[in-house]
Amino acid sequence: MRVDRLVSEHGHTGQGQNFMGVQRIFTLNAILLTAGLLTLGYLISDVLLLVFAAVLIAVGLDGCAQAVARHAPLSRGWALVGVGSGIALIILGSLTLTATGLIQQFQDLGEQVADFWERVQVWLASRSELDIIDEIEPENGHLADAAGGVVGHAMTFGLSALGAISSLAIIIVLSGFLAANPALYRGGLVRLVPQDRRILADDTLSAIGHAMRWWFLGQLVSMAMLGTTVGLGLLLLGIDLWFALAVLTALLTFVPFLGPLIATVPIVAVGFAEGTQTGLIVLAGYLVIQNIEGSFITPMIQKKAVNLAPALLITTQVLLSLAFGIVGLILAAPLTIAAMVSVQKLYVEHVLGEVGTE
Repeated sequence: MRVDRLVSEHGHTGQGQNFMGVQRIFTLNAILLTAGLLTLGYLISDVLLLVFAAVLIAVGLDGCAQAVARHAPLSRGWALVGVGSGIALIILGSLTLTATGLIQQFQDLGEQVADFWERVQVWLASRSELDIIDEIEPENGHLADAAGGVVGHAMTFGLSALGAISSLAIIIVLSGFLAANPALYRGGLVRLVPQDRRILADDTLSAIGHAMRWWFLGQLVSMAMLGTTVGLGLLLLGIDLWFALAVLTALLTFVPFLGPLIATVPIVAVGFAEGTQTGLIVLAGYLVIQNIEGSFITPMIQKKAVNLAPALLITTQVLLSLAFGIVGLILAAPLTIAAMVSVQKLYVEHVLGEVGTE
């Protein structure tokens, strides 16, 4: 009996050790797989960000098409065609009517901002008695190097512009296919999940789409409001570059928090270039408009989407801009929304069992 008990205990011990060894191997494999996927994701981050941008635009187009189909005697497909065609006509018409004047205004805007910055440096130099501005004039022997530098910068700019145009074309085509038949791609994603988790996966994708759709709508409303009010205010003050500043403000407003702050710099610079009193009026007016937008428009939209904590969003914007550049900064907010909704659905509600804690 004692021998049998020793053999039994030894067998159980061996099985326990084998189980612990298998568990350690499984944990190690999971860690290695996660690290490999993260590394692969970083290596193809440009492609993934383009795909995410296309998904974001497709979600917005799908939301607009559904809204039109509910209020008009049209199917969703024809509503999508109408929405896409309308947006394309508006963009092409605006570019056709205003492209020349807008480009000239942006050039003048850059010159005025540079002139304002030089005046600030001169004022700081006079105050601190330090020669901040060093005018560097190329000597005759370095003219060839200067010319070569100009050519190099021109080629770099041309390649960057070509890459941006190609990326934009890919996003437009991809978003069109995604918006045309979202159920196909959504069903494909759900089928990658084990069958007993597919309801949860589908519910999570629905929640992400709902939040991103309302965030996208909120940003469009904020862009239109800030761009229009800033343009009208500058026009009433008699500032010639009002149109360029209005367009720039609207575009930068797509990036929450940091975008409107960045837009403050050229607006205030042009205002103070017109005079101290004009600059103070422009600064005060812009702060009022921005506070109205942040106090009323954004909270109303966030009730339908997700409440983004400013500290969390700014931190994400900084990290993604350092890792992926301007594209990471632009897509930081919707990426944060997707992550927050996923955590809410998959962990807070499904694992912890807490519902309605957003």
